[in-house]
Amino acid sequence: MDVDRIFDGSPITLEAVLQSRSDRVRRQQELLKRGFPCLISFTLNIPGPVKQFSMARMAFQEGLNELHRELSGHIVHQVLTDTDTGSEAFLCVELPPQQVKARTAALEEYHPLGRLYDMDVLDAQGESLSRVSLGHPRRRCLLCSQDAKVCARSQAHSPESIRLAVAQLLDGYFRDQAADGCAACATRALLHEVSTTPKPGLVDRLNSGSHRDMDFFTFLDSSAALSPWFREMFCLGWNSAGRPAEELFRQLRFSGQQAEQAMYTATGGVNTHKGLIFSLGILCGALGAAHSGRPIPVPMEQVLQLCRELGQCSLSDFSSAPAQETSGLRCFHAHQITGARGQAAQGFPAAVEIGLPSLRRWTAQGLSLNDAGAMTLAALLAETEDTNMIHRGGLARAEKCRKDMDKLIPQLTADNVYHLLSQLDQQYIEMNLSPGGCADLLALSFFLFFLEQQGHLSF
Repeated sequence: MDVDRIFDGSPITLEAVLQSRSDRVRRQQELLKRGFPCLISFTLNIPGPVKQFSMARMAFQEGLNELHRELSGHIVHQVLTDTDTGSEAFLCVELPPQQVKARTAALEEYHPLGRLYDMDVLDAQGESLSRVSLGHPRRRCLLCSQDAKVCARSQAHSPESIRLAVAQLLDGYFRDQAADGCAACATRALLHEVSTTPKPGLVDRLNSGSHRDMDFFTFLDSSAALSPWFREMFCLGWNSAGRPAEELFRQLRFSGQQAEQAMYTATGGVNTHKGLIFSLGILCGALGAAHSGRPIPVPMEQVLQLCRELGQCSLSDFSSAPAQETSGLRCFHAHQITGARGQAAQGFPAAVEIGLPSLRRWTAQGLSLNDAGAMTLAALLAETEDTNMIHRGGLARAEKCRKDMDKLIPQLTADNVYHLLSQLDQQYIEMNLSPGGCADLLALSFFLFFLEQQGHLSF
């Protein structure tokens, strides 16, 4: 691990540290003069000369959020400071000090970042309450779990080993937290895509479209099986931040192959999401690399640029001899249409420029996510070349369907979209057509929409 990447702030002097402690005591005394029964003084225990940096601010905010959750309705005054010596919070609480200390001690002991929290609780006379007096153990060392003060006095551990432990704690916590959020949005996108009804020629809640080997529940099983793999791909990106795109792409491809096996196991050998494993894998990996060590929201253009770099790596498939000839490769060799690989290499323009704006527009107009998804699928069908449609019906028929949808778009409204797309569904089933590529783009659009909603991305 690159410890300096975590500790990305400016070093401070011992004099600055001592001055900040004096200032803290002065502020505490000033606040206690106002007559509050209890005061919390919250800082972080950060070793070494760099006290303030991106992840330290994130960790401090986590602790502050926990304090507000624990003491909701009882915090009557708050003072926050943010300097090179670290973040500080002074919370005036209208609760008995012993009760407050019990809650802060529990946070210090059991929260994943609790070893870094320093939550002093003072009573109205300015006396600091002891953890031990309330039956809590003494603070434990981050490295050996012994008494932290004993280890500090004896210098049992080197400064480098302590800094490394802090860096690993912070990096692991925020990586896992962000990875969980990414995987949740990705899985939600898969579930919303298959649930959107009606979808011409595709599996939805009404029927299996032009597919005889899968149904709605096959997609549910596959989505559940893939969720941990989206998390894994995000973590691969996070851990590979700053490294060459080719290296991350190889890792993502290997992870994607494992995800495919998990899909086939869950579905009994049916390919429900192979294309999305590729596309969402690229997006999750790029999001992890862009997010690594940084607070959210992450700039979308930064994520898309990483997608382009990763997608460019996949274009070599068109000139190599892969072990298995896929429908996407056959479509490229026959018609020079690059499909999902081309979308990735361009930063997924269909999802970013067509799908996402459509979801935003229709939901803003009050449509349900289902109906907004149906309208979005129609827009994607009208404006993108779908390699799955070409594979099933040939280039001419796929192009005619695209042009027909383009003519139908102006007629679609919130009132008739269900009826008109249901009619089209029957036509596609009769012709054995299935726009699987556009279904994947709809899922990608949902993914970006949910990430934006959850505050993970900024556009």
